[in-house]
Amino acid sequence: MKSVLQSFSLSGKTAIITGGATHLGLAMASGLAEFGANVIAVGRSKDRVLPNNIKYISCDVTDSLAFNEIVSKLDTIDILINNAFNEDRRRPEDITQNEWSYAMNHMLNHVFFCSQAVIPRMIDQGSGSIINISSIYGFLGTDQRVFNEVASPSVFYSVAKGGVLQMTKRLATEYGSKGIRVNTISPGAFPKKKPGQTGRPGYIVNLSSKVPMQRTGEPEEVAGAAVYLASDASSFVTGHNLVVDGGWSAW
Repeated sequence: MKSVLQSFSLSGKTAIITGGATHLGLAMASGLAEFGANVIAVGRSKDRVLPNNIKYISCDVTDSLAFNEIVSKLDTIDILINNAFNEDRRRPEDITQNEWSYAMNHMLNHVFFCSQAVIPRMIDQGSGSIINISSIYGFLGTDQRVFNEVASPSVFYSVAKGGVLQMTKRLATEYGSKGIRVNTISPGAFPKKKPGQTGRPGYIVNLSSKVPMQRTGEPEEVAGAAVYLASDASSFVTGHNLVVDGGWSAW
């Protein structure tokens, strides 16, 4: 039997992280690599310079054929983190049908199809961990009072992230007997700018006021959650939504 410490090791594991080249995605990629995983970060940009222990592949994950080709070239695929999204912040009354369809394709549909691409490989292996990145806005309403300096997250975002939560539960129950675990991480406030930096100072203060810990999150604080759910330390955890929000949703 592995010790608790050993159960966190990802040595010999291969991980794909969509949207893995910036911010939370890069933090999760770095965290998995630090614990020994062979990490492939996927993003839409043509060129990205990442740490040497992370391989970067340019791919639009809404292109299922292109993503399937990446998966087909891997000897194994042990971990998939569905983190990519592309949000266009619009008010509900301004959204057209075409914009709605586009948004769902870029925030929800690819989560399913990327998962679909790796599931047969994981079934053959008898193991695998899929981690979907949702948000507290997938299960909470949006407090519009916080967003006095910037546009609030769109209705696209809330609906897509809510869909990710339900997709996680369905896939977890569908494939749990095959050795595949499917979980979600729902981050709270993780803005790229912090107090003291130029731009949006009131926005950061407002976000912090919503959090019992009275601050916003650091990317590395999501990385730890990803390592846990990717590793054998969470071997009996599936269908779970791990909320990383400093207590925002506990009020």
